Amino acid sequence: MRQDKSGRECPPCEGLPPLVSVRIHNYNYGRFLRQCFESVLAQTYPNFEISFSDNASEDESWKIALEYQRRHPDRVSIARNRQNFGPDANIVNCVFQSSGKYTVQMCSDDVMAPDFIETCVRTLEAHPDCAFAMVHRGIIDGDGEPRTEPPFYDRSCIIPGHEQAAVYMMAAINPSISQVMYVSAREAAHRVDFSKVLAGRWYGARIMDFNLCCDYDVAYIDRPLLYHRLHGANDSHAAASNLMEVIGPYLLHLQFAEIARTRGMHGVLENLDRSTEKLGQLCLRYSTRALVEGFSEVAERYFHLAQALSPRVAEEPAFAALGKFWHADEDERQGILDALKNSENLVERAISYPPPAGSRSIGAQALSRNPGAEA
Repeated sequence: MRQDKSGRECPPCEGLPPLVSVRIHNYNYGRFLRQCFESVLAQTYPNFEISFSDNASEDESWKIALEYQRRHPDRVSIARNRQNFGPDANIVNCVFQSSGKYTVQMCSDDVMAPDFIETCVRTLEAHPDCAFAMVHRGIIDGDGEPRTEPPFYDRSCIIPGHEQAAVYMMAAINPSISQVMYVSAREAAHRVDFSKVLAGRWYGARIMDFNLCCDYDVAYIDRPLLYHRLHGANDSHAAASNLMEVIGPYLLHLQFAEIARTRGMHGVLENLDRSTEKLGQLCLRYSTRALVEGFSEVAERYFHLAQALSPRVAEEPAFAALGKFWHADEDERQGILDALKNSENLVERAISYPPPAGSRSIGAQALSRNPGAEA
């Protein structure tokens, strides 16, 4: 329940749908911040609040936040740390400022589609056994240029939690935390201390999502309702360059297996060895990507890590091609790289997968703003 400025509880606003809290955490992303704010404020859903926290940015971020708070005083609350206390401090600030039934953790360089909130709320209200709804993402670069990728699942659906937990052993379905809308009470009960687990901001949310799947179903929406920005200064780029996007999930899967073992989730445990094999395959993708981007040393590190995780990866054509790259002359290297870039499902995932067993499809009509729209 919301509170007024004196701390007294306010009754729900009659006639309004459930309140949604959008928590925007920021550090030095001023160049993207206006687009982020505008995308949230442009939502078709009427009842949401924005809780913003800045971690002592050195750019114009705080000035921009003040601008939006003054323009939307009933919608936007802001906080600023006097120094950079780390990402968890930003998240804590946002938690204290928010009071919605549903919550979105929004990275300040990402962008919402106008019907993101409305579609997620409709889905969660219709399926109260779910802990969260995750949407398909589009990709934009630092200049806002879009890039498409196929949805992970080939349809919108409600997924049994234990089945989704088993999939989390094999793939990060929602690599951006901005893709997820949580039921706030369930998120709070399973919230992980981001400052004390694995790689903090990278894997705290992943552990929380896995734990939620142990107790609740989850919703997947196959529409690109969130645009995740990839650029040289964001965490995704840093994680790829220091091998964390493979080493991190390897450790994460071991932790998932520990949780699953205590809960008797045998389907998750059965995927442990397979997940390590798949990470070896994933190394080939990151090795190729690094070569495409001109980072030869990073590519070579991923190449050697691939066989350390999965000896059988040496049988893959991509592994053989990469193995020749560093011993080839300039012309031969270009030919190898061109062939790798054209390999199906290597540089980027190019396919969608059927949902896990027991999933229930959500028709387009149920997701539509207009109930009479065609499925």
